[in-house]
Amino acid sequence: MLGRLADKISLRHQISLFAGAVGLSIVAASTLGSALLARGQATDMAQNALLQVARSVADRLDQDMAERLREIRNVAALDPLQPHWMEETGSLRKVLQTMQKTLPDYAWIGFADETGKVRAATGGILEGANVGQRPWFIDGMKGAVAEDVHVAALLQSLLKPSGDKTPFRFVDFASPVTDASGRIIGVLGSHLSWSWADVVRREVLSSRRPELKEEIVVLDRTGRVLLGPDLGTTPYSPADLAAGHFIASGPDGKRLAAVSATRGRGDYSGLGWIVVALQPEDTALAGANRLTLLITLIGLGAGAVGVLGIFLVVTRLSRPLVNLTDAVDRIGREPNATMTERVHGSPEVLRLSAAVRSLLRRIGTAESDARDVETEASRAVQAAQDRVRRIGDDLHALQLIANKDALTGLLNRRAFLPLAKEALNAFKLYRRPIAVLMIDIDHFKRVNDRYGHPAGDVVIRKVGSIISDTIRTTDKVARFGGEEFIVLLGDSSAVGAALIAERIRQSVASTVFEPDNNRLLATISIGIAEADSSDKDIDHTIERADRALYEAKSRGRNCIHTFTADIADLRSVA
Repeated sequence: MLGRLADKISLRHQISLFAGAVGLSIVAASTLGSALLARGQATDMAQNALLQVARSVADRLDQDMAERLREIRNVAALDPLQPHWMEETGSLRKVLQTMQKTLPDYAWIGFADETGKVRAATGGILEGANVGQRPWFIDGMKGAVAEDVHVAALLQSLLKPSGDKTPFRFVDFASPVTDASGRIIGVLGSHLSWSWADVVRREVLSSRRPELKEEIVVLDRTGRVLLGPDLGTTPYSPADLAAGHFIASGPDGKRLAAVSATRGRGDYSGLGWIVVALQPEDTALAGANRLTLLITLIGLGAGAVGVLGIFLVVTRLSRPLVNLTDAVDRIGREPNATMTERVHGSPEVLRLSAAVRSLLRRIGTAESDARDVETEASRAVQAAQDRVRRIGDDLHALQLIANKDALTGLLNRRAFLPLAKEALNAFKLYRRPIAVLMIDIDHFKRVNDRYGHPAGDVVIRKVGSIISDTIRTTDKVARFGGEEFIVLLGDSSAVGAALIAERIRQSVASTVFEPDNNRLLATISIGIAEADSSDKDIDHTIERADRALYEAKSRGRNCIHTFTADIADLRSVA
């Protein structure tokens, strides 16, 4: 059907229609691409701006929490207060109330002795009460500590009600108090009103333009809302929070969201709070939408002008081509017509006319020449394919050589790091734990100095073989340099990694190395680190494992140590 229709339309009109369709397609594609690019850039800019807002709030929260923890710890350690801790409460209460005046956000500050009895407090609140079972007191007896946001039911009935009648929520700080001999005699504790965090949020938002309609939500480490609408709910999925930025859907429509986690500061290790900055998608992309409309209108206008211009140009250019077509047609219809006349109109048409004339002269030999060209082309293609195949084989062989350590046959550092990076990405996406072992041969220099470097090479190869034989086939081991090895354990927590590490350590310690008829023993030290969601890249995990290895070396070698907790003795577990 299309063929019949095309037969009824002149070449001039076909070219005009086709060129017009192509022109409109190009204009439409350019318009759509420009619009998408503008929208994408606007989205990136908005998300980057939101990320800066979230980071500002997170940094302020970390800074203020660190300062409050330092204040409590410094006051608890003041030498001039030592004679007053266990005396009558009047003078001590004045000191605490003076401290409260310097920062009104302190809702309550008090000192409880080692039995948990409150001996002095601001406003006399809770004096004589026993707080021995409160988390801040229990943890404060062990060291300076900050407790997460909570509702204080006991203080709720003793403090003045808040303006909006909402329940009081506090962040607790506590630090042990010692006497002159260093014995802990009690805990200095304080309740910081959580309204302080709302002040931080408002201060940051006040520095932004109101028309941006930005909002800030603070979550705890589980994703539960601590500050913002819908308190106590978990509005965002762990995957969204882990992604760093996402689009949140709600009753008010879609909103762009950027995430920044608090990381602590100094001695304050942080409570895992997560700050989410939000902005309505329509507000963020308003400029891009206006630009998209403008681009669309300009594109439609340019397309209409282009179609008209193409029609006029094609009409002019197709006339010589029609004349040439008529001339070629006469060759087949008229017996005596063996050659066309030259057709003029443009350099291209003139060249086409000359080509047709040349073709007619060489028609007798053209088919033979074509077969020769086809044969030669086929040979050239076959030769090129053989060469590409050989190059591919050589490249594959070189790749295998480049990824292997020449001495041990294990992976080298260059091949190991991309695999470890992929494993960390999978951990952040699927939450399956991974762990890293850093292994170092103890006193390896003594082996080289006493038995020679060939003996050292034997020890390195054998230790690498023991490690490779002990781990699972899905785990990865590489020689990281010198006498140091690194192991990537998939689906392994720190405890599981410690069990594998202990088996490796025992196996090496029980192996007799026999280089050049010598018999010698060697031991290894192992540092363990489990990947954490806060790790920006695998180098952070490796760094913690290396620090754990250093600790194992410091503890006398021939042992293992994790970054988070020292595994003192796993022989009974293994």
